[in-house]
Amino acid sequence: MSTLYVDTINEKTSGNGVQIPGHVVQRVRTYVSSSSVIESTSTSFVASGITASITPKKSGNIILIDLVLGMVDCVSDTINIKMYQLIAGGSYAVMAGAQDYQIGIQSASRWHPNVFSGSYTTTSTSALTFQPYFKSVGGGNVRIVHDSSSYSLTLMEIAQ
Repeated sequence: MSTLYVDTINEKTSGNGVQIPGHVVQRVRTYVSSSSVIESTSTSFVASGITASITPKKSGNIILIDLVLGMVDCVSDTINIKMYQLIAGGSYAVMAGAQDYQIGIQSASRWHPNVFSGSYTTTSTSALTFQPYFKSVGGGNVRIVHDSSSYSLTLMEIAQ
């Protein structure tokens, strides 16, 4: 077996970058700026109030999406959370392949720390913006607590 030793790796053509499959090309993390609570009884998805944007370096790379919700309160119902993507015209639509993450009521404690993950395969190098939405399953009261220390949305571009 041979071993290759190098001091530096430089891209051959300026602006193309060096991308090794499976490695993180870039990472964007968004935190909320102040603490607040978003409360809803809607059985339709409503915006959670945090967004993150990333501009892929290369078409075909994968964007990993990690959402950390420090506190979710299922006051009197089950909460569903789903990732939405900004589309042409300035509105949000359900992200292709997005799953519902469901959190039910627990008798010991209504507050739940949660981490959700998803992925999106890029088809262009245009900016992508994502935002989690949530709803009450049965019309009861549910809340998401925005806390600058525990509520974040992270996007990572992974080279393919």
